[in-house]
Amino acid sequence: MPEFADRKLVQWAAIGDAIVLAAITAVGFATHGTLDETTRVAVTTIGVLAAWAIVSPWFGAFSTAVLTRPLSVWRVALAWAIAAPVAGFLRGWILSLVVSPTFILVMIAVNGSALVVWRGVYAFLNRPR
Repeated sequence: MPEFADRKLVQWAAIGDAIVLAAITAVGFATHGTLDETTRVAVTTIGVLAAWAIVSPWFGAFSTAVLTRPLSVWRVALAWAIAAPVAGFLRGWILSLVVSPTFILVMIAVNGSALVVWRGVYAFLNRPR
């Protein structure tokens, strides 16, 4: 059963996660010059957010330890490594596309790095004093 921290800590972490994941998705599309493909951008963003919402609690990404101890943020990376293929599957299923393993590996590396940096800062700011 997933463990959750204080409601306020979880709320701000989830909002930050959504912003980070949506921003990185937009940057990815912009980098490829396809930001105008709104359906693909929307489906990819929704898939990423849905996969994160489904997978992350099971890896303790919203636990008190992860939200207040910077050294516990590695659990965010582990959760994202599982969530990224789920996001890729959702994207491929909805858009009837084959999702390449390279796409998944890039999502793991780029989105995962962004999440870990954001969550590391968040945990540092919320650490017990």
